[in-house]
Amino acid sequence: MGEIGWNDWLSMMSSLAVVLVLLAATLFGLKKMGLSSTKDATKKLNVSEVHNLGPRQKLIVVTINNEQVLLGVTPQAINRLGSWPEQQTADDLDQSSEIDQIEPEFESASDSPGKFQQLMKQVAERTTERNKN
Repeated sequence: MGEIGWNDWLSMMSSLAVVLVLLAATLFGLKKMGLSSTKDATKKLNVSEVHNLGPRQKLIVVTINNEQVLLGVTPQAINRLGSWPEQQTADDLDQSSEIDQIEPEFESASDSPGKFQQLMKQVAERTTERNKN
């Protein structure tokens, strides 16, 4: 067996370093994209939808224990805006037209954010009334 010179050793170590960096970048990318080895059936908390309102504000619908919760997320706080039982099918959404009958009390987006919370409270109250009947 021949001697391993500095050039051969340096070449092997740089190849190993490149492979390790590519592996770390791939794992980091998979983590950022939300791909994991866990199955969705075992999760009790599931993010159903995300709607970006601005660069740092979001509306998030989270499903937990067969209940959907609407969250308002800002850099300073996370607020629960409303909740309702999880819808079983899309046909249930078509049959309920009560949400379409709600008219917001404000005309522009520059009104106070409390009005949006009032609107979401109206939606939650009407949903609970409908479920009681």
